[in-house]
Amino acid sequence: MAFNYYTIIIGFLIGFILFFKLPRLKKIRRSKVADIKISVIIPARNEEDNLPKILTDLKKQSYDIHEIICVDDNSEDATPEVIRDFGVKCIQLGDLPEGWKGKPWACQNGAKVATGDVLIFLDADVRLSNTAIELLAIRYQQGEKPLSILPYHIVKNPHEFFSIFFNLIKICGTAMSIIGIKKRFGLYGPVFMVKSTLFERYGGFEGVKESVAEDLNLGRYYVKNKVDMDLYLGGQDIRFRMYPSSFKDLLEGWSKNFSSGSISIRWWILVLVFIWIASLNAVPLEMIRNFASGNYSQLVLLGFIYMVFAVLLFRIARRAGAYPIYVCLFYPFYLIVFELIFIYSIFATFVIKNTTWKGRKL
Repeated sequence: MAFNYYTIIIGFLIGFILFFKLPRLKKIRRSKVADIKISVIIPARNEEDNLPKILTDLKKQSYDIHEIICVDDNSEDATPEVIRDFGVKCIQLGDLPEGWKGKPWACQNGAKVATGDVLIFLDADVRLSNTAIELLAIRYQQGEKPLSILPYHIVKNPHEFFSIFFNLIKICGTAMSIIGIKKRFGLYGPVFMVKSTLFERYGGFEGVKESVAEDLNLGRYYVKNKVDMDLYLGGQDIRFRMYPSSFKDLLEGWSKNFSSGSISIRWWILVLVFIWIASLNAVPLEMIRNFASGNYSQLVLLGFIYMVFAVLLFRIARRAGAYPIYVCLFYPFYLIVFELIFIYSIFATFVIKNTTWKGRKL
């Protein structure tokens, strides 16, 4: 069908536009970090497994951290005990106030007691190299703009590979990777660094307190107030591993925020993403159609195009995480699952309005 071929060509070009630049956090040569008083804030709900890892990483940093604050958000496991064992400041929250989501409320309360000049909000599943905080401080001092990092995604179990398209869309959704766009239209929740006075000036997380996708919406709020931001991929210095336990956790995790987050993405970026996804679907569909009709000359051409798409997808994916090349070679399988999860996310969020995360209804 001519429509599919046009979609393939246009989608191929859009893929270049969406993922043209993939900047990674790295040390600036001959840069000396200034003495910045940093408060690290970790919102934690049922994080007894992850907290020992991130707190151990923070204790090993080459840069002297002013204080580490863990906010226990009504955990039902040993999270409070882990915090006490590491001897860092612990804030234990009461019931969630009306109108607030869990993570924004935890971050807001952590910031209230922080005494540093600069705040770094870290998710508990983030892992840091020994120089990660120093690299953040060096990059931050270049312009003192809010700084956000999307960690490199460590994937090991087969079900974890299904995160590939979610992570890629998260990258381009902020416009960080789009050719010709200098503005950033969102933040990445796992790592967010901001001057405390700027954070307070705009009310902290108050403006996005009801948002599940608080990172994208806080970024939008800053853009509205003409605040520039810097965004980078974490590379090998800042990593995380999402939903390692089961596909159920992955389904619950992406469902809780992806449909809501897509609404926060600029409409024109969503249109470009939709066309790119349509082109990824169109290639294997045309291969099947030509095979069924016995048009083998076209099938050879489409096979070549398919390989080009897979290689370009691998170029992007290897910057985002530890995705093996066979995931990109068999991308239609992962794409179908992505589309099914996305449909489920929309249904759960807007129709039945019943999504949960870590035992709490959203």
